[in-house]
Amino acid sequence: MASSIVVRPDGQVDVAARGPGSTLVYHWTTPGAGWRSTQIAAEGAAISAPSIFVHADGRIDVVAQGQGNTIMHYSAAPGSGWDSAQIAGPGTAYSTPSMFVRPHGEAHIVVRGPDFSLVHYRGTPGSGWHGTQVAGTGRIGYAPSIIVRPDGQADIVAQGPESSLVYYRGAPGCGWDITQVAGARTTFSAPSIVVRPDGQADIVAAGPNGTLVHHRAIRGSAWRSGQIAGPDAVVSTSAPSMVMRPDGRADVLAAGPGGTLTHHWTPPGSGWHSVQVAAAAQAFAGTWMVVRPDGQVDVVAHGPGSTLMYYRGTPGSGWPGTRLQ
Repeated sequence: MASSIVVRPDGQVDVAARGPGSTLVYHWTTPGAGWRSTQIAAEGAAISAPSIFVHADGRIDVVAQGQGNTIMHYSAAPGSGWDSAQIAGPGTAYSTPSMFVRPHGEAHIVVRGPDFSLVHYRGTPGSGWHGTQVAGTGRIGYAPSIIVRPDGQADIVAQGPESSLVYYRGAPGCGWDITQVAGARTTFSAPSIVVRPDGQADIVAAGPNGTLVHHRAIRGSAWRSGQIAGPDAVVSTSAPSMVMRPDGRADVLAAGPGGTLTHHWTPPGSGWHSVQVAAAAQAFAGTWMVVRPDGQVDVVAHGPGSTLMYYRGTPGSGWPGTRLQ
């Protein structure tokens, strides 16, 4: 699943964000130090929220929707500046791009393309980018989400026609299998997808009347859906973020009415619990989350104007916040 925040094994936090004047900004902090920032791209370069990935050797990849509805790729090696390259030209991207990078460096990106189509791009180190249309005109609404399994299977979810929820599965060298997860008038935001260690897929999205809905695929069975919160619990302008822990605990972050921000979680075999991360008028769009091995949850969210807030939640404590921009 795409995210604008990454936590490295040594504790460094990396954040990519759309800054004032649609600039593209990189923020980072190392343990025991404060936050630092640098501008990746100038005013007007970032039309949507970016997605960031940090490789094991410290290289950083950032993708964003650029001027003229292009897809732009920015990369930086340790100790060097930022390089930029166009993945796809004008008129190709009409949503926030979702990026997933496999351990050997192959990157997968999905976006809403021209005329509400769904387009998948794949790039390998030292090679170019290859784009394929997954679904044609009028097949998706909000931004899609992607995750790639260890065997190379790509899982994509998107809001489909008449606000349905559609799941696409593509295996190497094969086409795309399409399954409707939920019918018409069920999905009112961009969805997020994660895959558990046992291969089960989980999806969250805003449902009817401001509900927050969890969809789960059961092996050998159909999709099952359940309400996490609501009604009037979430807003459709910001996609919820989901993380699945190794022990099966699920964490969901969602922006709510009036600019609130709420963390929802469920231990295995239990119901959903919720706690407010940020009060009213603090989080309006662009909410992302990562969970550390010790249970600490790191969150970034856009507040009023072009502000960007970072929140850190530790087990049994509150949510201290820091303004990044």
